[in-house]
Amino acid sequence: MSLGPLAFLNPWLLAALVTLPVIYWLLRAVPPRPTQVEFPPTRILVGLENDEKTAEKTPWWLTLIRLIAATLVILALAEPILNPSKGSNLGGTGPVVAFVDNGWAAASRWPERANMLERVIGEAESGGRPVVIVPTAATSKLHSVKIEPPGEARSTAAALAPEPFDPDREAAFTALQSALSEAGVKNPSIVWLHDGIDHKSEVGDVAKKLQDLSGNGTFAVLDETNGREALGLVAILAEKGKLEAVVLSPGGPAREGTVNAFSARGERLGEAPFSLASGATSTKATFELPLELRNQVARIEIASERSAGAVSLIDAMTQWHRVGLLSGESREEAQPLLAPLYYVQKALKPYADVVVTKDSNLVQGLDSVLKQNVSVLVLADIGTLAGEAAEKVADFVDRGGLLVRFAGPRLEKAGDDLLPVALRSGGRSLGGALSWSSPQPLAPFDESSPFSGLAIPKDVTINRQVLADPAELTPDVEIWARLKDGTPLVTSAKRGKGRLVLFHVTANSDWSNLPISGLFVEMLRRLSTMGVVGASASGQGDGTKVENSDAAAKPRNDAGSLAPLKTLNGLGTLVSPPPTAEPLKSSELQSAKPSFEHPPGYYGQSASPRALNVLNAKSALVPFPSLPAGVTRLSYDNAASTALKPALLSAALMLLFLDILAVMLLQAGGIRGLFSRRPRHSTTAGAAALAFAVLAFAGAGDGKAQDIQPNFQDIPQLDNFAPMQPQQSGPDVVRRAPTPADKAAIDATSKVTLAYVTSGDRETDETSRAGLQGLGRVLQTRTAVEPGEPAAVDITKDEIAFYPILYWPVLESAEALPDTTIAKIDAYMKEGGLIIFDTRDYGQGGANTLPLAGRGGTALQRLLSKLDVPRLEPVPENHVVTKSFYLLRTFPGRWDGGQLWVEAISNNDTDTHKARVSDGVTSIMITSNDLAAAWALDDRGRPMYPVVPGGEMQREMAFRGGINIVMHALTGNYKADQVHVPALLERLGQ
Repeated sequence: MSLGPLAFLNPWLLAALVTLPVIYWLLRAVPPRPTQVEFPPTRILVGLENDEKTAEKTPWWLTLIRLIAATLVILALAEPILNPSKGSNLGGTGPVVAFVDNGWAAASRWPERANMLERVIGEAESGGRPVVIVPTAATSKLHSVKIEPPGEARSTAAALAPEPFDPDREAAFTALQSALSEAGVKNPSIVWLHDGIDHKSEVGDVAKKLQDLSGNGTFAVLDETNGREALGLVAILAEKGKLEAVVLSPGGPAREGTVNAFSARGERLGEAPFSLASGATSTKATFELPLELRNQVARIEIASERSAGAVSLIDAMTQWHRVGLLSGESREEAQPLLAPLYYVQKALKPYADVVVTKDSNLVQGLDSVLKQNVSVLVLADIGTLAGEAAEKVADFVDRGGLLVRFAGPRLEKAGDDLLPVALRSGGRSLGGALSWSSPQPLAPFDESSPFSGLAIPKDVTINRQVLADPAELTPDVEIWARLKDGTPLVTSAKRGKGRLVLFHVTANSDWSNLPISGLFVEMLRRLSTMGVVGASASGQGDGTKVENSDAAAKPRNDAGSLAPLKTLNGLGTLVSPPPTAEPLKSSELQSAKPSFEHPPGYYGQSASPRALNVLNAKSALVPFPSLPAGVTRLSYDNAASTALKPALLSAALMLLFLDILAVMLLQAGGIRGLFSRRPRHSTTAGAAALAFAVLAFAGAGDGKAQDIQPNFQDIPQLDNFAPMQPQQSGPDVVRRAPTPADKAAIDATSKVTLAYVTSGDRETDETSRAGLQGLGRVLQTRTAVEPGEPAAVDITKDEIAFYPILYWPVLESAEALPDTTIAKIDAYMKEGGLIIFDTRDYGQGGANTLPLAGRGGTALQRLLSKLDVPRLEPVPENHVVTKSFYLLRTFPGRWDGGQLWVEAISNNDTDTHKARVSDGVTSIMITSNDLAAAWALDDRGRPMYPVVPGGEMQREMAFRGGINIVMHALTGNYKADQVHVPALLERLGQ
């Protein structure tokens, strides 16, 4: 039944409103008059008045409260719905179908999508109809679709998560059609929750098929185009090696944002703003970073988006390397096309920073080149490396450098140990080179070769080359390129952490036309990315590596197969590969499209992984096209209807509490005079007691309890009662006024009190107070802990033993503490207290290592220099704080990515990866994520500071981390007790 914007799901219950007159009559009923019997002794009671009187009838205002409460309960049971016309209007007689796009583009608004799924299931449950959840991005080879009751459908919807690849809508429709056909049901109500992007899936055809499948049911499409379309990201190399981010959009209104660059360890290295004009489909943002810092970038991501498509992983192919070039002869300025390094330099210049020395001395030239931090060294026609030159080159290769050598007249007459394979000496009898009557073309590259997948031009031929000794072609020697007759053309071998590569032809066009072909450019481009950045420095530099990967420790199964190391989930977070992830052929990496078998992420070896991203340089986001006529279009903003049942029941409950309070006050006589004609001077003992309590409470408010002197003469006395006299103190009783310190101690111990150390900076202290106050609100809502107001602590003056947790924001201006304060802090930590030191600098470029250096680290080091700080370690996965209330892996704050450090176990423990659990609570935590700013809420419960890059989901994780820390401090190692593990697992299963 509908009444304008109001509808009732159970309108028949409104018939109970006719019982309101009966309820009114019952509330107003008067008991029968008692029988009067004359009793002679009652004469002695003549003249005795009783001030206590009982009302003849229930006061009208109390009756009104009860009638309103009854009315609200009846209306609530009828389940009224506000704005029912704005719902999804699920008509039809068949099941309710939720056709859900759960690809990467749906991740940024996944909470709204999940809420809409819940509303759809709720409407189906109200109508007694089954539900079909159809995800368009499946996690198996076959789409699994089944018709379920609403209760089971909620579990299916809760398990649904965004996937890091495009949806397959055609396959999803086929699975839905088969499921409905097998069940023999028709006229379903279909709601398509699309992600606003076409994905080259012929949206119009899918929509027409869904509309036809609905029959007499309804078909509605949830519109995503309201200015928050999904954004994609692609990292490319710009001019002179600059890292450039291409932001893709399906169109829509103008938008602005920021792209952040992160290292492999999660450190934010830089940011670049972008601006999308109205209707624009792409824009660029350039990072201004020095080469050494730019090569440490492992991924870039859009700060305002949380999806796999808004993340672009960086591997060696996208890094900008320095390549050093040396030749065995001076450059021929008069004839540059004949110079040994001319074509190499031209081929590498667009893709690397080329370093060429003009020093004719080989040792000095090597020294000048290696000092410029090159990762690849190219030597052309240098026959023998010996002495100091050989030592420098060997050291460069052992540290991870790539040595690429080209043959030539000098090399055909000599050789050294810095070749991947020994050359055939017998071939030198005829000049040391092999000649053919007709030139030889190249054979296709093997899948194990880094050149796999490159197209070989038919006109590339080899006229002369040096030969590898067949007896020296051991399994350690890899053949990356062959001639058509099988003769090795490019050979390679590992040495130390680096690699040796030999082209058996010259770097110019003397022996072949390979250097003047496009194939030569692509071959050198791939080789330029194989060296370790910083290999020529005194220590190995930071390359792009995937750390802590289980797959990295596994042996390589196939030289041409790239095993998954770390993969992206739908929200753009690197996680361990799912069970469905399969190895990827190196030749297919460039053209591979992410799927459940090959999710985006890092593949290959951990030392030099290859990146597979959701989007590439050729990608474009096509907007959702127009739909067939007759399709209802909804949006997340107008799809929600409001159920009034909870509000009505809450209001009825409040009125019942008000009724109880009014009855209690009436019995005490406290408010009888407000609603009766009785003189105001007529009171009872209850009124006197109430007045005394009010006076006592008012006097205690200013902390001067000893000054309270109630005026008993102003309180009307009852007969036969004398005024109370204040008790006199004996001569031995000494009383003193409570001091502010006493009051603070009482307040701190009466409730669980969280405290923060004042820093002297007003804004910082206010943030700490608001943060702990916001965390207290969440604790009171979600747990049994009811903390009091946060306490501000002056660490040098105030007592800290009353507080289980001290939050300590570290300022750059912090100074060393006095010895007495250090002793107090040391005692506090050793007696079970927990101190959280927050440097709050991760979002401004702080390090992710133990923050005893860098911005904020120096101040923290000054604070902790004299303190007996235990050994610290990053919080392990099995630490009690990760499971004290929620199951967590990270502890973000206003920033995300900073490491949380906790107290480590003692060295004599056999397991060095577990945190100390001797007393159950770590005594110190160090973070740089600015926890208090993420917890801070204003008086209306609204966040005071933005959190980046995860937005409100990151704030939720920050609150969960705060709850875990508080529960860990209050309960110790209770959660780690193995006795409780079965009970905990059973509870999680519920």
